[in-house]
Amino acid sequence: MIPTPSKNGKSATGKHAYSPKAIQMMTGTPDLIETMHADDKGIINLIPEHLARLSRSAKALGYPYPGDLAIRQSIAAACITHSGTSRRVRLLLSQSGALDVQAVPLGALRGTPLIGLSPVVLDSNEPLLQHKTTYRPWYDVTTEWLSTHTAYFDQIFINERKELCEGSRSNIYVLREDVWLTPPLQCGLLGGTMRTRLLESGQAQEAVLHLTDLPQAQAIRLSNGLRGWFDVKPDASLLPGHVLP
Repeated sequence: MIPTPSKNGKSATGKHAYSPKAIQMMTGTPDLIETMHADDKGIINLIPEHLARLSRSAKALGYPYPGDLAIRQSIAAACITHSGTSRRVRLLLSQSGALDVQAVPLGALRGTPLIGLSPVVLDSNEPLLQHKTTYRPWYDVTTEWLSTHTAYFDQIFINERKELCEGSRSNIYVLREDVWLTPPLQCGLLGGTMRTRLLESGQAQEAVLHLTDLPQAQAIRLSNGLRGWFDVKPDASLLPGHVLP
């Protein structure tokens, strides 16, 4: 069962299985999200992957899909602002099919950020893990923690079988025998847009991974649609002998 953070920041256990009807019954129906990187000319290199994921989630959860053209036009209008610099583009698609797109300047990612281990265990059978929505309670504790630990890019989650899943805003990759490996979707994770590109190009392969794979890794990387694919360093929480709080 998936632990969902309570108001006091501790984990509470609850089983979730969401159909489109169940989504409609939630308090404050969630929006679908795509967070994208636009370069200084407003070009989003991963736009095919973002549109494919958004369309797929809209169909699965019963949200109207405005169509690729309407979405591209909304993104172009938002990217008119802050021209000449890289931008973070955030798109929300509501249950009614309404779009909200905003673009803000994006600073560079500096150095090699740290990653740690989340104390929250994901349920690999949770259906919403494979859809990017504003309903993400299992990540609340990590989101709050990251806001005060600026040297870290993310915390990594494991599932009920102690398999590596993902970060709260990234996919994880382990270099083993010169091959980049990333967990398959059935471990309980979101199929990131950069992850899709890397798999389709043959730069990465799927494999079930565990915490014990990290100390032996030649290198560790994260990826997401905003920051691309980049090196990270694990802290002590991801090394053998660490006891979760």
